[in-house]
Amino acid sequence: ICFFLSYFQVSTGAYKRQVHEVPLGKQITDPALIEKITWATWTSILGDEVIGIWPRNAEKADVNCACVTHAGVNIVTGDDFGLVKLFDFPCTEKFVSRYFILI
Repeated sequence: ICFFLSYFQVSTGAYKRQVHEVPLGKQITDPALIEKITWATWTSILGDEVIGIWPRNAEKADVNCACVTHAGVNIVTGDDFGLVKLFDFPCTEKFVSRYFILI
């Protein structure tokens, strides 16, 4: 018997990342299991994979949206300052300074 599990992640209004199992909806809290998941897409502003998109001294609501490219090598973000930024993905270094501003 082969069991294939799928997962989805959400960013809550309290700025918490939650990972759930499909179809049961059971929340996964084991960091080791979450780390092993390969995501088909990524639109979350939260998680270790995107910690570098947050500028130094940013407030929680400053980064509004994110999306990883189809190739999975870049992430684009939109923020409260009207900027659209392009980072490498994953972006695990805090306060990364290597990004492009798209205009």
